[in-house]
Amino acid sequence: MELAAAFCEKWNMLPRGSLILCAVSGGRDSMALLHWLCQLAPEKGFRLAAAHFNHQLRAAAGDDEAFVRRWCGEYHVPLSCGSGDVRQFAQTTGASLEDAARILRYRFLEQTAQELGADRIATAHHKEDNAETVLLHLFRGAGMKGLCGIPPVRGIIVRPLLETGRNQINEYIAVNRVPFVEDISNFSTEFTRNRLRLEVLPLLEEIFPGCAGRVADTGALLREEYAHLDKEAQRLLPEAKNSEMVLPPLLLEQQDAAMRRRLVKLMGERLGVELGRRHVDAVLDLENGGYLDLPGSVCAVRQAGELFLRKTPDSPPPMVLQMGEQIWGGWRIQVRLCYGEETETPYSLVLNTKAWPLTIAAWDGRGRLTVKNGSRSMKRLFADKGIPVAMRKEHPALFVDGKLAAAFGVAVDETHRPPDSGPRLEVSLLERTVESDDC
Repeated sequence: MELAAAFCEKWNMLPRGSLILCAVSGGRDSMALLHWLCQLAPEKGFRLAAAHFNHQLRAAAGDDEAFVRRWCGEYHVPLSCGSGDVRQFAQTTGASLEDAARILRYRFLEQTAQELGADRIATAHHKEDNAETVLLHLFRGAGMKGLCGIPPVRGIIVRPLLETGRNQINEYIAVNRVPFVEDISNFSTEFTRNRLRLEVLPLLEEIFPGCAGRVADTGALLREEYAHLDKEAQRLLPEAKNSEMVLPPLLLEQQDAAMRRRLVKLMGERLGVELGRRHVDAVLDLENGGYLDLPGSVCAVRQAGELFLRKTPDSPPPMVLQMGEQIWGGWRIQVRLCYGEETETPYSLVLNTKAWPLTIAAWDGRGRLTVKNGSRSMKRLFADKGIPVAMRKEHPALFVDGKLAAAFGVAVDETHRPPDSGPRLEVSLLERTVESDDC
């Protein structure tokens, strides 16, 4: 394991004086890692603890936990155990069993590390695991980031064996007589990764001996190049202001296609959303005046050559209006009967008293209004009023029986216009409330 020791030194995985929490299933790889860390701890001056998560997927899972408990007790390694119903979590969230198991396992590990004050969480991923990950991402159509494979360090999670091959681990197990339990689910081709490991990689190794190691090495090389390109893109990207990222026209035009994609992806990350290739390409395909909804309540707008990515606040739910004053979202609203010659303003609408009851809601992207020169789409009416595309989805509008009746600062449908005399309804947005400033 000399290679693993040098690898840990390179990435500062086992700092002197730190507490290392080793994730251990009881299987071959994790027991090799736990045994090795146990031998290394006195020499390197770190403390060691272990954590075992029971996925409740097999009848023998309890036996695995008992085995880990016995071993840790014999070697005086503090052990934390947890469990979770992976099948139920997968059904509830729609995740695959593999993804559900990983999510719950890492939640447990991170929570345990926090409770213990651990500085690192060590997992037993090795070189072949890394090759499998690169190939899985390749077959699923991942970009460069996915092809980087498993990182040696992610936050406090470290992988000491990532450049160690399965054969070296097997040799360590045999020489040191390290006991382990065999997880029979590792031989089930029900799981995609298992099928890749048991069927595809052996065939590739027959055709291209040593290919798993070379695939993992390629992932490491791509990881270095990705980090360099990412650094360059970060340098070019302006800071976010008020939950909005803006790329000036010249900055975007001066970059090649690869850097443009990276800039858009980073814009999304700074606003807290991970954009896939499909979303990134759709953003770059926007023409002037174009608008696009993205995941995570983010929208993209192309206007006057500039590209905006903007975090949009969640719109308040629809509310049935009452006479008098009330609060809706970030607005204080007044509804009253009037008899004078009140005129409409961007913050005040006058309607027929028959337009009742009224519901206020953010415009939902649909509907038309009939105005003096005929029926017009809301998109056309917004454009005529000069309302920016990015502001339209949260624009307050009035509805009668679920049908669009008016939009503030835009128009009132002709069927709901008031008569020349007699009472009329005036609905006014009086002011933004304090709560809106905190959104």
